[in-house]
Amino acid sequence: MRKSKKIVSLLLASLMATSMFAGCSSDNNVDDVNESNASQEEKEITPEEYYGVADWESQENVIDDNYRNYYQIFVYSFADSDGDGIGDINGITEKLDYLAELGYNGIWLSPIHQSTTYHKYDVVDYYSIDKEYGTMEDFENFIAECNKRGIKVVIDFIFNHTSAKHEWFTTATKYLRGLEAGEEPDLNECPYVGYYNFVKSSEASGSAYYKVTNSEYSYEGQFWDQMPDLNLANEALRTEIETIAQFWIDKGVGGFRLDAAKEFYTGNIQKNVEVLKWFTDYVKSVDEDLYLVAEVWDNHATITSYYKSGITSIFDYCYGDSSGYIMKALNSGTSTTNGKSLAERFVTTQNDYLEANPDMINAPFIANHDCGRIAGFAQRKIEKMKIAAALSLYMSGSSFTYYGDEIGMVGAGIDENKRAPMYWSDFAGAEGICTGPAAMEDFSQEFGSVESQMKDTYSLYWYYRNLLHIKNVYPEIARGLVEAVEVEDGRVCAIKKTYEGETIYLLFNLANEETVVTLSKDKYSYEGLVAALEVDENKVKMEGETVTLPAYGVAVIK
Repeated sequence: MRKSKKIVSLLLASLMATSMFAGCSSDNNVDDVNESNASQEEKEITPEEYYGVADWESQENVIDDNYRNYYQIFVYSFADSDGDGIGDINGITEKLDYLAELGYNGIWLSPIHQSTTYHKYDVVDYYSIDKEYGTMEDFENFIAECNKRGIKVVIDFIFNHTSAKHEWFTTATKYLRGLEAGEEPDLNECPYVGYYNFVKSSEASGSAYYKVTNSEYSYEGQFWDQMPDLNLANEALRTEIETIAQFWIDKGVGGFRLDAAKEFYTGNIQKNVEVLKWFTDYVKSVDEDLYLVAEVWDNHATITSYYKSGITSIFDYCYGDSSGYIMKALNSGTSTTNGKSLAERFVTTQNDYLEANPDMINAPFIANHDCGRIAGFAQRKIEKMKIAAALSLYMSGSSFTYYGDEIGMVGAGIDENKRAPMYWSDFAGAEGICTGPAAMEDFSQEFGSVESQMKDTYSLYWYYRNLLHIKNVYPEIARGLVEAVEVEDGRVCAIKKTYEGETIYLLFNLANEETVVTLSKDKYSYEGLVAALEVDENKVKMEGETVTLPAYGVAVIK
């Protein structure tokens, strides 16, 4: 990186020298001078050269394990390959090089099964690809192309509920309607009745129960009457779920994201943990390398409890959303200890989770399809969006990025707004652009498309790309055990990470102004600055033990 910046200076000096000579030239030499200037302009340094991406890529030490840089794709809005305005599997396949170039080696796909809605969390058929998204052949080709690039694919697996149009549910409700008054259902006659939480309507309590028309029964549906909850105590259902999982494992998926894990038995952590343990044990019995990550939208103590299931990862909602620890630290106003407190929080999180599950891999994120985007949380300030990304993606574990956050996409309010079309080009009719969900409100993306940001050295796109390639060079960033490091300025989040005998230091300046801190060589063994992340032209510098961090700058020391 430093070498690339030196090249910039040399080129600028060369251009200045050419200009000086041009002023002394005779008219007979004007064409020669113009040709020389044109030659210099052609050699203008590119963002790739500026960031030394080729150098970073040549040094990458990517380990084939479950510590990965995951990119969450809401398929409906990501990339359209057939011109119908709806994102599809082939569209994603066409964009795999984009993701690999950024430095991602994992993809989480939102639901892809046959469904009645745009969001597709109401599954009609677990063994299908939704027709809007393509065919099973398209999916198999997608997996093959991901494998070529070393990208692991995790798919959404929704077994808290199904669609009310699912064959299990329609068969069960038809059977219940056929019962005589007072007649009890017989699971030998209709096993699917046992797959759902049916109760006599007279016994149903609360707003989450809906009547089966023309029958004596009601069913539980915590999210919607068209998404009836499954009865995960039913052994026949569990066998069905295992069979479905095996089907997709055979198709080549690298794991599953488990939707709504805290609603398996709403309000009952112990039963939910048991469900996660059962499914984790099953999947690991098939292949130890398969990856599982669960959605448990709750606080630190509750997430810690769920890790006792033995599941690999749980999304760390404590750091996500506008109210998470990262955005709180960045939006803390005049605090003089926000960096120090965040570093200590990283350690507490790690230690508590490891105590519950020594094999856990944390799953940090800031934004996703439910809680909105970093741009809104950071008051649409690019410098805050950059440092927020660095803090999240440099946490230990498997990090997750919501599609479009790498270019600062906006979208708040109703769910459809949070799932807007990926902004590939400033030209609305460009190839691959989706139309987005029908109910999405009218708003514009203000930070530039992928196409435009690729040409802008200081764009979010290039910040993410630089950040991820640096991370891929140093495995200890994702895998290291975290310790807090004491520095003079409490606004600096200073941490040490150790992995397999390698140590790295990360200093994040959370302040909107330059600060200078000292990293003692007597106390901490290191050679010097190996990489830096800057939000603008102001540079991170290190002389001896003194580190100068510009506003929101990040120093990587080893």
